[in-house]
Amino acid sequence: MDHETFSPLSSLPEGTRARVRALHLSGGMRRRLQDLGLVAGTRVCCIQRAAAGDPTAYRIRGAVIALRNADAAQIEIGVER
Repeated sequence: MDHETFSPLSSLPEGTRARVRALHLSGGMRRRLQDLGLVAGTRVCCIQRAAAGDPTAYRIRGAVIALRNADAAQIEIGVER
């Protein structure tokens, strides 16, 4: 039986993978992230956090994208356990 926990993308530890569950953003930022392929079901991996903790680099569909923690906190993920 698969168990998932739901949390914000900003809490994903380095080297961990998850799937996007929902975007809780609106307007231009939501559109930009969707254009990059960040939609429900997309696999995401946390690659590296900046020394100060913000922004964080994520691998999304083969591309590395840096997101501010405030934006990543609005992306709901499910981490497979």
